Amino acid sequence: MHTDPESTTPTPDPESLTPSVPEDEVFIGVANARPSQMSATSKMYDIDGDGELNDAEQAMRDMDKSNRGYLTNDKVYTMMQAHVEIQKQMFRTRRIMFVLLALVVILALANLGTSFAAASLAKDTTNNENEELSNKQTGEALSTQSTNDDIEMQRTNSIGEDGRRKLCSRADGDVTCATDSFLSIDWKTCRRMMRHCKRGNNVSLGRTWPNGETTRFNVCPYTGTISKWRRSTLTNDMGKKFEFEQIEGEHCRLGGNALTQEENDICLMDNDCNSGLECVNDEVDIESCQSMCRRRRYVQRKMDACIAGCDITTCEVKGEL
Repeated sequence: MHTDPESTTPTPDPESLTPSVPEDEVFIGVANARPSQMSATSKMYDIDGDGELNDAEQAMRDMDKSNRGYLTNDKVYTMMQAHVEIQKQMFRTRRIMFVLLALVVILALANLGTSFAAASLAKDTTNNENEELSNKQTGEALSTQSTNDDIEMQRTNSIGEDGRRKLCSRADGDVTCATDSFLSIDWKTCRRMMRHCKRGNNVSLGRTWPNGETTRFNVCPYTGTISKWRRSTLTNDMGKKFEFEQIEGEHCRLGGNALTQEENDICLMDNDCNSGLECVNDEVDIESCQSMCRRRRYVQRKMDACIAGCDITTCEVKGEL
């Protein structure tokens, strides 16, 4: 302490104003320092008693705006509503997951079934000469749409005891065939024709003539009734009649004006022509055809074939030649 010359009151020494604290007491005070104390209200929300509020406890404390130290029923009701809504959302999500899982299982099974069906179908089908998918056993074309079926028929003189057909032919200008000959196909092919006609498919019957030419006759689609055990008479889409029936030797007899030739069409005998026409040699047409062959610069082999192909009989009006 010292004395101010202008004042009679002594001035205290600054160092004398600072209390003297031992060094060990200062160290102990810092080490025992505690965090800030919670309020009495907050302590009521310290459920686990660890001296601080975790997230759940702090959320409860934040909802207590009036500092009561507890939550009122309306607060608890709000919390329960939120909890129930979360439970409902989880239930809906779980149900959607189960539905999606069921769909995945169904799609997987469908894919597996399709694979088995394709493998099974591949065993029973093949491609025929027309590049169509066909049954290996029956040879029939398989399709979900309308298909075309061409069946070859032949003129038959009679059926032998062995079930074979005696076919009509032309040799040296003579027809080795009786006048009561008929067109026929085997019964297995006839059943195939009936199946295709019943399905509404397009069916045509064809004939190959001695000169190699081919004629097609449309028989289905049809109107009429197909019978398995008796003669069936149908009408094709051109209004022409077509008949067939099962005969001895597992064959099928064919007939009707849907299978006959028009005027100037090739024929083998009179029965091949429409009513009022006869199958004859038209010498004028034959000579004209052969002259055309000679004018063409064919090699000899091809020219001979062309000239021979001209020697045919055609359907002409009776009495004109």
